[in-house]
Amino acid sequence: MDILEDRVPLLNLDDFEEESSSGYDSPVFVSDSEPSLSSSGGEADNSNSCSSSEKDISSESDDDGDDLDDLEDLGDTMHVTSTETVVNNIKYILSMPQLCDVTFEIGSQRFLVHGLKAVIGSRSKVLQDMILQQNSPQVQRKTKKSKTQSIPIHNYDIDVFRQVINFVHTGSVVMDITTVVGITCAADEFDVPELSDACWEYLRLCSATTTNIPVLQNETDRYFGHRAAKKIKSMLLQEVSPQRRKETAV
Repeated sequence: MDILEDRVPLLNLDDFEEESSSGYDSPVFVSDSEPSLSSSGGEADNSNSCSSSEKDISSESDDDGDDLDDLEDLGDTMHVTSTETVVNNIKYILSMPQLCDVTFEIGSQRFLVHGLKAVIGSRSKVLQDMILQQNSPQVQRKTKKSKTQSIPIHNYDIDVFRQVINFVHTGSVVMDITTVVGITCAADEFDVPELSDACWEYLRLCSATTTNIPVLQNETDRYFGHRAAKKIKSMLLQEVSPQRRKETAV
C-alpha cells in the first residue's frame, strides 16, 4: 500500500496523448526549415533547443512508462477490516469509567452503566434524545458540573440494561430465560430493532419448551407496563392453549 501512495503523485495524465496508454511516446521530430518564435518574438534556429526538448520528452516518457509498469505490477488492491479489534477496544473503554462520557444510573439503587455518547446516539434515537435533553442549559444549571453526563433509568434491572448498552456499543448480547423479557422491552422502548429481532427469535425458542413458560410469564408480569411485555404475554397464551388442550385430551 505504501508503494501505491508513493507512485500515484508522479503520474501526470496531461503529458500523455490518448493513444499513449502504454506509457511510451514516439520521438518528436521537428523540421529545421520550420521557423519558431524566439523569446524576443523573432525567428531563431531551434536545432539545439529541439534536440534538448527531444531528450527531455524521451526521458520523461521513459520514466513515466516505468511508473505505469510498476503500478500494473501491483495487481489488485486488498481491503482489510478488523472488526474484532474495534470491538475489543470498545469493551476496554466501557470497562474504564474515566474514558466514558455518559453514565446511566439504574434503578433505585443507582447502579452505574457507562458508555460513549457518540456511539449510543448513533444507534438509538431515543437514547440520543435523552442525552441531548440532559445537555440542555436548563438541566445543566440544576446539576453539578461534571465531565461525565448522568442519566437515570428506571424499571430495568442492572443485568438487563447492561446487556442493552453492550449491544449498542459492540453488537453483541448475552441473554437467558430470566433476562430476555426485560431486554426485549428495553429494545422496544429505546428503538434498537436489531436487538429486538434477536430477542423475539430467542423468545420463540424458549416458549417452545413447556417448562420455560412459567418463568417467562413471571418476567412478563414484572414488566407489565411495557408495550413489548403485552405482546410477549399474548404470545405465551397462544403457546399455552394448544398445550393445555393436548394435556386435556390425554
